[in-house]
Amino acid sequence: MTAENESGEAVGNAWIGPDPGQVSGTATSAWLYDVNVFEPHRRRGYGSAILAAAEALIAREGKTALGLNVAGDNEAAIGLYRSNGYEVESMVMRKET
Repeated sequence: MTAENESGEAVGNAWIGPDPGQVSGTATSAWLYDVNVFEPHRRRGYGSAILAAAEALIAREGKTALGLNVAGDNEAAIGLYRSNGYEVESMVMRKET
């Protein structure tokens, strides 16, 4: 999905597909594999708009949830997701030795 502003200029994109944790054909959720707001358009609400459009798209397809992964140090993305109602479902931790 490509996001455009009111002038028709591409401001970002999202890659949405099947939830890798669910069996194809019976999945009730979709997966947000990637979402981007292009650098000159950040901090203007486009990230939230892209998420809302992704949620509307999957709802039209009968899905009831949208999952995603985010790197633990990506504070901007974590803030975006939390402000849009996403919650931590699981956490993976690692320590280099």
